Amino acid sequence: MKRLFLPILLLALAMPVAAQEKPPQEDTGPILNGARQLVIEFLDLDADQAAAWEVLWADHRAAEVPILDQIADVQAIIEDLFAAGVPDATELGLLVIERHDLGDALIDVHRVYLEGFELLLDEDQGRRLRELRVAERIQGFIPAFRALDLVRR
Repeated sequence: MKRLFLPILLLALAMPVAAQEKPPQEDTGPILNGARQLVIEFLDLDADQAAAWEVLWADHRAAEVPILDQIADVQAIIEDLFAAGVPDATELGLLVIERHDLGDALIDVHRVYLEGFELLLDEDQGRRLRELRVAERIQGFIPAFRALDLVRR
């Protein structure tokens, strides 16, 4: 039983990260186009900023694709090892480490995108983006405050 604990623990740690990552959108479609337009309007981006953001977005998405493909490949190997029976703990551990490193690489790609986007903004636009990020972080608390009549219903 002890031999199964480590592989199962490693898989349990890897699976939530795998579930969080979404493949990039190939087609911009009306939803992404609408979202893009709302961001442009909310932050009051000028034409040059919007064009630079479009390039940054495309570069970001292009950088994600090979990493996401590698993640999918490693995850498939991990799942195959479990499907075949009791996997070798060393092999599984190395794969989970590789999977984790690829996840870190994906985070780095996203971080570069965010930092590049923030550099496009002037001071007022940056302030509005920071305010939106704060609002996003606290929105999960609002229902609790509403339930206790601490904010308007």
